[in-house]
Amino acid sequence: MIQLYKASNTDYSSNGDEILDPIVVKAEIEAELNGSWMLEIDAVIDKNGIALNIEENDVIQLPTFMIQGDQRYRIYDVQRSDDSVIAKANPIFYDSKDDVFLIDTRQTNKSGQEALNLMLASNSKYSASSDISTGNTSYYIRKNFIEALNSNDENSFINRWGGEILYNNEQIIV
Repeated sequence: MIQLYKASNTDYSSNGDEILDPIVVKAEIEAELNGSWMLEIDAVIDKNGIALNIEENDVIQLPTFMIQGDQRYRIYDVQRSDDSVIAKANPIFYDSKDDVFLIDTRQTNKSGQEALNLMLASNSKYSASSDISTGNTSYYIRKNFIEALNSNDENSFINRWGGEILYNNEQIIV
């Protein structure tokens, strides 16, 4: 089932504000290993006009091929035509770029799990798991979590510890 949660609705334990299944004609996920992930849906504007309720910052929840259970995506772009609405969205975990800011964090000779725990210590909304046991060191000053996790910076988690990132709602698995 494909569900739409309005931006103000953060209770994902119950059905969304709208059910999009009957009007979605395309739902495609592009996932690049350690790169960008994006969901694009194309919804037909039917006589009930449900597709017209799709707006930026809303959340779409749907089953995906990557992880068991439903995954949530935050809409960042909406294009409307006379007969359809096309929405693009990123994994909900991308919200951490605005919610988790590393002012001054140093991980010295830490495993992947230990480093991720330190990086997320200031925010209980997000979690991470890693099976990387190799110790490494990094230092983050004034970086958002996504930048510290996976950027071209030589200190990013991916550049120091390696691994492959998988998004699972408010959790990442490396």
